[in-house]
Amino acid sequence: MRTSVHDVLEWLRNEVKHPSMDYTHRCQQSARSAWGLAAYAPSARKAWEMTPERYRHHTPAHLVPPGAICYGLLNTTYGHAWIAGHNGMGFSVDYRTRGRIDRVPLALPAWTHDHRVHWVDHVPVNGKWTPLPL
Repeated sequence: MRTSVHDVLEWLRNEVKHPSMDYTHRCQQSARSAWGLAAYAPSARKAWEMTPERYRHHTPAHLVPPGAICYGLLNTTYGHAWIAGHNGMGFSVDYRTRGRIDRVPLALPAWTHDHRVHWVDHVPVNGKWTPLPL
């Protein structure tokens, strides 16, 4: 697991410039890969639902800490996952360019109807809920 938001965002910036794979329909994988983790749920929606409520948040975009894994639960059965960045921006796959990670608005219009973002501050690592160092 990466241990700093700086490293996570640096990894994402590198993937924007030099993609290591095709991320088509792999939003949960890309969000967890940014933290150096494997995907753990069959979809972003399931990952959100499997996260204990005490680690789930739904706040205005400006309150989402950089590095947080964000979840969009609208408009699809499977949901969407992306990473919060700085200054109202984030990193998402399949939003601007199919299969690629791109910089995007943090409050993605297709996924956040009220300018609020669902996000988590803990992730499962080896079966234990572990805090992200946000």
